[in-house]
Amino acid sequence: MTRAAARQVASGGRGWAKAPDFDDDPERLAAVQAATERDRAHYLRGGMREIECRSCHACVLVKKTSTFHTSVQWTADARERCNELERADDGGKALLPGAMMPTCPRLSASIDHGVAEGIIPPESPESDPDGYW
Repeated sequence: MTRAAARQVASGGRGWAKAPDFDDDPERLAAVQAATERDRAHYLRGGMREIECRSCHACVLVKKTSTFHTSVQWTADARERCNELERADDGGKALLPGAMMPTCPRLSASIDHGVAEGIIPPESPESDPDGYW
């Protein structure tokens, strides 16, 4: 018997023994699901602002946590619109120094413009608007 099967038997067939499913407490199950959705929204979209590339008009979500750190979430549509990402034929290396993913220099300039215009805050606020810190 595999360890996963043994856990299934040990938990009475109700799922993973270390993760309660709260089937017997629908109110708590709903509260856990709501908290999970809040966490997911905070992690994926918290503090993100939409910015449009001034060159190709691709729209991405951006958040700056410091002068040196910028998070960018690309959509499939934005990736299709960006010609610079298509040109990135460098074996998977980033186009800009220090970037962890292929990065468009024109979008980076648009983000810098957004910071200068006050559209994107230059760093994280003192307190989290979602109440996480």
